[in-house]
Amino acid sequence: KKEDRGAISAALHDRMVETVLEDSTDAEKLFSHAEPAPLETVDVLGGGRDALVVADRNLGLALADDEIDYLVENYEVLGRNPTDVELMMFAQANSEHCRHKIFNATWTIDGQDMDKSLFAMIKNTYECHSEGVLSAYKDNSSVIRGPTAGRFFPTQQPNGAEKKNVYGYSEEEMHILMKVETHNHPTAIAPHSGAATGSGGEIRDEGATGRGSKPK
Repeated sequence: KKEDRGAISAALHDRMVETVLEDSTDAEKLFSHAEPAPLETVDVLGGGRDALVVADRNLGLALADDEIDYLVENYEVLGRNPTDVELMMFAQANSEHCRHKIFNATWTIDGQDMDKSLFAMIKNTYECHSEGVLSAYKDNSSVIRGPTAGRFFPTQQPNGAEKKNVYGYSEEEMHILMKVETHNHPTAIAPHSGAATGSGGEIRDEGATGRGSKPK
């Protein structure tokens, strides 16, 4: 029965990232192209804070109360209404992943205000014991001192009037990359794609450390 198929498919697929196709012809949806939605504005000047609260819910912006207040205040100063694109850009650029608002927030533990933010607490270990750390908190990955080891790769060697590539070992310092990624924050909602995003972020950032590193 159709209702049984619906109940089974709902239990077996992740509706956040997957779509159930009832028939092979439904696969045409994979190649459909929707017309871009027209630019819209949110009537903050006319509707005030309530208008932005509704837009926040409809657009899925997940704005905090103080962020909504900030936007309302500043668009009133500008004397114009925000567009949906501007609001979406603000929500992304001001997200936890980009701003680390929780990491940089003040903390109270057991009723006592801490002198350092959570991020400062994390960095405090490096500030107190930086031995063996070559780079931290300033590149795409951190780098710690590694051993001297042989790398096997070709180098150009004289061969009469010409040169040829000869494979051999080269003794070099093999420093170690250390990377922590925050891309996988949405794993509670979409575990597989969230984890894949985190893995991709690690590979990208490790390869972009220094003048070119080798991701693990």
